[in-house]
Amino acid sequence: MGNSNSNSTMVDPVRFVSYEDMLKVIHEPEKVIIDVRNPDEIESTGKIPSSINIPLNTVSDTLASMPDDEFLKQYQRPKPSASDELIFYCKSGRRSQEALDKALKLGFSNSKSYLGSWEDWSSKQK
Repeated sequence: MGNSNSNSTMVDPVRFVSYEDMLKVIHEPEKVIIDVRNPDEIESTGKIPSSINIPLNTVSDTLASMPDDEFLKQYQRPKPSASDELIFYCKSGRRSQEALDKALKLGFSNSKSYLGSWEDWSSKQK
């Protein structure tokens, strides 16, 4: 790459949402909350309401090339466009950061990551 002026390690506040943000987002159907954990992880823990599961290793393919009708059938919602707000989360925030990078590279410029991810959410939901 070479020209990634070292800001990939810095947390860009514009790109992150907090627990408080998430409480609002789950009631905003136009925003797409994407859980990038593996399905078996979600089965054992549950998920954030209104989120859809696109495992990290399939995020790029799904966003880049899954046909709209297939996306709708699989996730019961329209495939997001490049301008939609995507919010990724995982267990601790590491995989969601990777997913965020992938989505940004694909041109989903309003993508974000839930910094605390499931660990933060589940600890505050009790």
